[in-house]
Amino acid sequence: MAAAGHSHGWGLGRHTLGSNFFHYIQDPWGSWIEYSSDMDCITENWKAGDWDCPPAVWSPEMPADFIVNQEEKPS
Repeated sequence: MAAAGHSHGWGLGRHTLGSNFFHYIQDPWGSWIEYSSDMDCITENWKAGDWDCPPAVWSPEMPADFIVNQEEKPS
């Protein structure tokens, strides 16, 4: 994708929850594709909860349009 001119992305970074490495690439339609690895193992003792934490422990700054829905609205 980078060779075809689609190099806008976010990463390399490490997610706060899951501790996985990530790198996102924005596709030609504005959606984000996540490549990730090395996620924490979730066991049967895991309990769900609400979290108030940043999306990454470390990473470059998140692009401003990362949380924007790029899908076309129905007419």
